Amino acid sequence: MTFADITIVPVPREGRARYLEFSRRMAEVYREHGATRIVDYWQAGGPADPDEFHADGVAYEPGELRGLAGVAAASDTEAVVVSITEWPSRAARDRGAAAATADPRVLATLDEDPVFDGSRLIGESFELAMSVPAGTPEPPAAGAAPGTPEPPAAVFRPRGRTFGHEGE
Repeated sequence: MTFADITIVPVPREGRARYLEFSRRMAEVYREHGATRIVDYWQAGGPADPDEFHADGVAYEPGELRGLAGVAAASDTEAVVVSITEWPSRAARDRGAAAATADPRVLATLDEDPVFDGSRLIGESFELAMSVPAGTPEPPAAGAAPGTPEPPAAVFRPRGRTFGHEGE
């Protein structure tokens, strides 16, 4: 089952090019140690309007909802970067992350000028719960009435995978 490490870190906005150069070097190391995909998302503009992420008509008090910039305690001069490192399985992640963090190229970065404050990095590991690839029809509703015809199995097997589940 696909496994992912997700980190959130505030980075000085003027340091974007330095951060991306650093991240590309680290991505190469992690790919060599088994990561299947590494993606960085740079915060677009200023903080998002929380109302954009909730149903129309739902009201929240000012400050009741926090965005990632608030969670990461990003200042006005910082952007939030969300990084996702995907692995084919938890076991592959455990082996690969241990090897990558001991890799001489990663250890050498400890002597470089930091591109972000590592003490402010927020990270966690996740297992895949659902995946809806582009162009995939919607699955039948949960709890569909008995006798509701199932779509052909091939519809839910993009790239040879069963909808919502990844193989080892």
